[in-house]
Amino acid sequence: MIDLNGKKALITGASSGFGVDFANILGEVGMDLVLVARRRERLEEVKKSVEEKWGVSVKVISMDLAGFDAASKLYKLVKDDDIEVLINNAGYGIFGHVRDQDAKEVDTMIQLNVVSLAALTNMFLKKMVEKESGYIMNVSSFAGFNPMPLYAAYGAAKSFVMNYTVAIHAELQKTGSKVKVSAFCPGYTNTEFIDVSRQKKSKFVKMAMGESYPAAKEAVEKMLKGKPVSMPRFINKFGAVMMKFMSRKRAALGVYNAIGK
Repeated sequence: MIDLNGKKALITGASSGFGVDFANILGEVGMDLVLVARRRERLEEVKKSVEEKWGVSVKVISMDLAGFDAASKLYKLVKDDDIEVLINNAGYGIFGHVRDQDAKEVDTMIQLNVVSLAALTNMFLKKMVEKESGYIMNVSSFAGFNPMPLYAAYGAAKSFVMNYTVAIHAELQKTGSKVKVSAFCPGYTNTEFIDVSRQKKSKFVKMAMGESYPAAKEAVEKMLKGKPVSMPRFINKFGAVMMKFMSRKRAALGVYNAIGK
């Protein structure tokens, strides 16, 4: 792994799930951390655990990151911290038929999953390109590869994240930049995501469920190697390939049948 000892990483959505995994993975290699999430008490617990295990310095920032103004505020708070690794992990999904969802709640989700992520990527990327050093990981999803009934807005948001990230990767590559940008596309994982989205676990979801730490570890390794997309586990990779041979309509119906039962 590239030597990151003594350098600094910023992780959003760091109070649970993949965020905690990323904090431990980067803390283990000696990175000081800035952890961001809404739940200060949970952040303080992660801070204490990571500092005790890995002997690194951890700063916590408790804030809601939904929207451009929130992203701008966060950037101003840390712009002088010389962030070497940015992991845009904050996000959540809303499960169910669009007709039954609250439009304001959907808007808030999109503000967090898309607007804030795009703004933070843009802001930090400028400085990384100037110093010719840095890594950005944007957490997308398997849901970004195809239409996602019952997660319609979430799937569309994650499609944006994946395509936005891969496009930036190509821009950097063609201009000879040393900065690396990567999209992390996990499938169903044993985190808080299912409970937060209010989804009941179908037989398929239970079968497809994976553990978060090995997926996060692989994602960090792929990011450092400059891979544009990281997708853990064979079941996810196989599913993504199969989707390429289906019409969008058939793919969408297949998803509905798998997760809606």
